[in-house]
Amino acid sequence: VRTTEMRGAPVLAVSISPSSHCLPSFIGSFITVRRQYCSSPTIARSRPLGFNDGDDCHHHFHDSATKYWDNFYKHHQNKFFKDRHYLEKDWGRFFSDDNTMSPNGKVVLEVGCGAGNTIFPLVTTYPKLFVHACDFSPHAITLVKSHADFNEERINAFVCNVVNDNLCNRIMPSSIDVITLVFMLSAVCPKKMPLILQNLKKVLKPNGHVLLRDYATGDYAQVELQNRNQMISENFYVQGYGTVSIP
Repeated sequence: VRTTEMRGAPVLAVSISPSSHCLPSFIGSFITVRRQYCSSPTIARSRPLGFNDGDDCHHHFHDSATKYWDNFYKHHQNKFFKDRHYLEKDWGRFFSDDNTMSPNGKVVLEVGCGAGNTIFPLVTTYPKLFVHACDFSPHAITLVKSHADFNEERINAFVCNVVNDNLCNRIMPSSIDVITLVFMLSAVCPKKMPLILQNLKKVLKPNGHVLLRDYATGDYAQVELQNRNQMISENFYVQGYGTVSIP
């Protein structure tokens, strides 16, 4: 596991061999890296009003995720998140064309693409790059396809719930050089994370990379949600519009 520091948040580049049968080891490594940056604060357990059981909360927000994220993007459109131009500096070597893995340029999968704040800076900076971009919000995909820089020859944008939908139905197995997860894993139920990683593993090339940027335990986002009494279970919170987060 490679780690770098970006704006106070951990930025990870993880190599996974799809032929490996040690997926739990990868998950363990990911959790270890996240925890070394911040110590976990002591947090009193609480539940959103209307739920008496933690599992009921998890099921509700998981089953309703598409609706909540669709409402989020319908309200904010493409103006909530800033374009991530800093990725060239921190992850540029993973996207640059080295003519060894993909003669026609690298192939990237952006999971949880939202309105395209990661993919459009990438395709602008790397002219040979091809990007598969998925999100489980149909409105987010509509925003991507309506963007002035959207080009079907370079971007394949589609609706997909990576917890339930087999990525191999939309992408060739073992065809992806780089998978990006930018504030994506923190937006799903912790119990579903292994299913997502297994799904990603199917489409990743041998010696491909998974690049992650996300919250750390104990950071400002967690403290804010704790103070608002929005905890569903340990390190799992409900945000505005019903979307969830795992700082």
